[in-house]
Amino acid sequence: MSTPGWYPDPSGAPGQYRYWDGRAWSQQTTDQPGGPPTGGDRTGRRRGLPMIIGALALVVVLGLIIFFAVRQSGAGRPITNDPVPSSTVSGWDDSSPTATPTPTPSRTPSPSSSGTPETTIACPTGNPRERGPRPPDGRVHGGGLSFPRIDGWVDDMQTSGVSWGYDVESQGFSVYPGWAAFLGVGEIRAADGFKPTPKAAAEKVMQCVASSGWYATEQSTKDLKAEKTTIDGHQAWWIRTDIHVTDRKVPGDTVDVIVVDTGRPDAYGLFIGAVAIGDAGLQTLRDNTVRDLTVD
Repeated sequence: MSTPGWYPDPSGAPGQYRYWDGRAWSQQTTDQPGGPPTGGDRTGRRRGLPMIIGALALVVVLGLIIFFAVRQSGAGRPITNDPVPSSTVSGWDDSSPTATPTPTPSRTPSPSSSGTPETTIACPTGNPRERGPRPPDGRVHGGGLSFPRIDGWVDDMQTSGVSWGYDVESQGFSVYPGWAAFLGVGEIRAADGFKPTPKAAAEKVMQCVASSGWYATEQSTKDLKAEKTTIDGHQAWWIRTDIHVTDRKVPGDTVDVIVVDTGRPDAYGLFIGAVAIGDAGLQTLRDNTVRDLTVD
């Protein structure tokens, strides 16, 4: 058989064919004779090749899945070498028992005469224009207190500035355009935090005055007086403080706050006087007003 081709297996294996190349029989047999073998186990290679291709395809698919999963998990977050914060920093100092806000830059707290630094506080909102009945006696009335009206002074000048009070009536005098003296009486209420004593209430009122719009350029304060007194036989607390300002024709005001226990359990009577530091005439008028202050 010199003609190459597939022939029934000479060993007699049923259904098997062996290739004759013209000189010798092949080592391989098959049940589907076709073209000549090219060496090696052709049928075994054909069976193994699909498995290899499938395995490679599976590796590629798994690689793509992992790649896109990693990209998706990092979407929207920039990659940096910065350390991850271990805690959240609060804008408040929680290390102290009572957290207080930092004073605004326009208010530079300075030591008072007692050596205690002034602090900015949150003042309540009252209604200074809420008025009770007034006797027609020519006096300035408010909060159960009254003082004689001063000729030449303007009624209710800057009354709205006592924004934490009620039933406020006042008189004012223009020292120069943009700066005025002030004398007023009114009421402060325990429900707004002015408690539990006239002393505590007076201290809070003075802080509210110093941090108000009246003294937007406050530079420093100096306590001149803080003492127990009586007004028309009623227990009271009197604070006098110099509030110094900048960018004004006057150095600031000497402010008097007198809180009077008028007998009401829910409120105190209040007197506020603010006159220019060093103005002897205005200070005399203020002193006379305090001397003539009465409980209605």
